[in-house]
Amino acid sequence: MYHLVKYCLVWFLIFHGTIAFSQSQQDVQLAQQYFKNAEYDKAAAMYEKLVNKAPENQFFYQNYIQSLTALKRYGEAEKYIKKQIKRFPADLSYYVELGNIKHLQGDEKSAAGNYKEAIGLITTDMEMVNRLAFKFQSNSLDSYAIEAYLRARKIFNAENSDLFKAELASLYRKQGDVSSAVKSYLDIIEFNPTMADEVEGQLQPFIESADFAKELQAELYRRIQKRSEIGIFGEMLIWYYIQKKDFASAFLQVKALDKRNKEEGERVFQFAQSAFDEGNYDAALLAYRYIIDAKGKNSFLYPAARASELTTEKTKITIQHTYTPDDLRGLEQKYESYIQEFGKTGQTAVTIRDFANLQAKYLHNVEKAITILQEAINIPTNDKKLLGYLKMDLGDYYLIKNEVWEATLLYSQVDKSFKDDDLGEEARFKNAQLSFYMGDFEWSQVQLDVLKGSTSELAANDALALSVFMTDNMGLDTSTVPMEMYARAALLIFQNKFDDAVKTLDSITVIFPKNSLDDDVLFSKGRIYLAQQKYSDAAALFEQVDEHYSTDLLADDALFQLAELYESYLDDKNKAMELYKSILLKYKGSIYVVEARKRFRDLRGDEVN
Repeated sequence: MYHLVKYCLVWFLIFHGTIAFSQSQQDVQLAQQYFKNAEYDKAAAMYEKLVNKAPENQFFYQNYIQSLTALKRYGEAEKYIKKQIKRFPADLSYYVELGNIKHLQGDEKSAAGNYKEAIGLITTDMEMVNRLAFKFQSNSLDSYAIEAYLRARKIFNAENSDLFKAELASLYRKQGDVSSAVKSYLDIIEFNPTMADEVEGQLQPFIESADFAKELQAELYRRIQKRSEIGIFGEMLIWYYIQKKDFASAFLQVKALDKRNKEEGERVFQFAQSAFDEGNYDAALLAYRYIIDAKGKNSFLYPAARASELTTEKTKITIQHTYTPDDLRGLEQKYESYIQEFGKTGQTAVTIRDFANLQAKYLHNVEKAITILQEAINIPTNDKKLLGYLKMDLGDYYLIKNEVWEATLLYSQVDKSFKDDDLGEEARFKNAQLSFYMGDFEWSQVQLDVLKGSTSELAANDALALSVFMTDNMGLDTSTVPMEMYARAALLIFQNKFDDAVKTLDSITVIFPKNSLDDDVLFSKGRIYLAQQKYSDAAALFEQVDEHYSTDLLADDALFQLAELYESYLDDKNKAMELYKSILLKYKGSIYVVEARKRFRDLRGDEVN
């Protein structure tokens, strides 16, 4: 009998507990529905019951207070918040809630008093500080959040630490207090230099703002002068100048640090590489020449600096289409001097390869280029990939010489030796391109179809571009003659036989007027004239592509080339701005949109605020 009674009692408790839980869930759902429907009087009544049962439940509490404030029952809201303060004295965010009620009633003095009271009650409870500061921020009371963090720093005796400095920096920046924001960011680094990269990442989006940049530069100088023993600020000043693309000033600072710290030049060398990557060849040359002159031949960096100086000077001269024959001959002498000094070894093979490129592509001495590479290929080296590049270049120079069989043989050797490497796929593309030059379009397409799925992004993109070009310009034509003529012209361009290439291109438009290749002919001639430094002639052709073939694939390419011509060679910045803007308006899906927008803003002198 006893066990039966006990059994029934247990089931009675379970049954009624289940009913109570079910009822509670229904109450929560009903309260939420009332709140969602803005039936705040009913929601307040429901949430009052719920929050009294579970005063620690912030969801119930927040919806209850919001319902009361929506009904303007401020007295009830204030009374309940004060209850919560007594229940949970360590949670200072309730004082912010209380201040908010006063604010809603227009009593700003009392509201401020509540906020100040909360700040005055801060202790060494880290969670309490963060909760209070977050509450201030969520109520758009950033100035009080700043006060809270500053008060907490005093309580924690954190004058010599970066405690809460990141939070303060963010709040100062948000308020537009540039000076305090910059100081807080630099304080972080001063107390913890390992945070430099993270702080630079935080600062980078704002460095284009004139006010922010000016303040950062001034504060860095102040700290360098005041705390010269802290080298991180000198390094950060270099970073600042590089972000501002002021490589000349950055170099002066890099050089100063190298001398002050009696370094071996590694910092200068790294800077030179960064300047080169950013296209600032003058600054890179200054840095490499500093290593060469100041560190001397006994420096372990001397050989690399000499080689990099040559690469940089060659790139600077050739990339801008403004070089003279004297520039090229002077560079040739420097390469010969380098090879005489360092010899022909595995360590100098990369520079020798560069020298061969200068001979073949710019001095038009292809025989000398071939001889240089043949000798380089016989240099003992463990760098098999470099050997592959040397052979592929040699194939290019045989093709310039019009020895097609030798070229394809070399490309095939590289393809076979580097079957599963990007280099092999690049060689494969060269063979496909060679088939195109020779007019064997069907075989070229077969090779290109395989390359479209290449793991090498460069080879895949090149293959796709050439494949699409052939498909677009041969699909509807009954004759392949125009394409054969264009392919011959493309080979002549590759061989630097520009006058012959122009004649061949002109023949296409004469023999086959209104051909699908018309825009390609104009664009190719424009590129030839640019290489020949005939800037006005090139501009006229790119303008024709933009004007008459705006719906074709080359339209945005031509417009961007035209804008670059006016910016860099024809000295008409306003015209260049107009053209860059035109790209943004006419070709919104173009790959040039991002760069065009950047150049337009740079020319206009925009600043990010």
